[in-house]
Amino acid sequence: MAGGISDFAINEFMAKIDSKGSLVKRNRFTVEITPPRSLVSEINAADIEFLIKTVSFPSRAFGTTNYRYGGKFGLEVPYEMTEEPVALTFQGTNDWSARKFWYDWLEHIQSTNSYNMQYYKEFIGTVKISVYDETQQNASQPRHKVCLQEAWPKTISAIGLGWDNSELVDFEIDIVYSWWEIET
Repeated sequence: MAGGISDFAINEFMAKIDSKGSLVKRNRFTVEITPPRSLVSEINAADIEFLIKTVSFPSRAFGTTNYRYGGKFGLEVPYEMTEEPVALTFQGTNDWSARKFWYDWLEHIQSTNSYNMQYYKEFIGTVKISVYDETQQNASQPRHKVCLQEAWPKTISAIGLGWDNSELVDFEIDIVYSWWEIET
């Protein structure tokens, strides 16, 4: 049985993995947040990016419909592309700087004093997600990089506090965007 399970050799498997640069680890990433130029905040995005605990790569899916031909069969065909929000999970600190930064951006989109909404071009930024291999000692050359274009925060999650809980605080930001590009 040529090529079957009985011919499996771990050395060949490892050689194939090595030829692709090894396997990717989930904990070798950075996120670069570029807010809109008109955002006024005492918190610099670069000062809180290291607090990102988890991030998801963007997903892409097609909305589909059934195309029927002559009543005989249905063929599923795409008619639009959809982009799902990207979730950033931040670790909380006692100065609340990460959360304050996102409060400022949300307030920039719509003021809670006047309830006036900013123009779209005034509240969008970019978010770059980079992944590195384990041999890299610095973050100068990512192995894979995705840039979320026209990005903005849609949601900031609630934080549940309680006397019976001594866990560390974290919170999630959902980032929506118009499109994403691979920059590697």
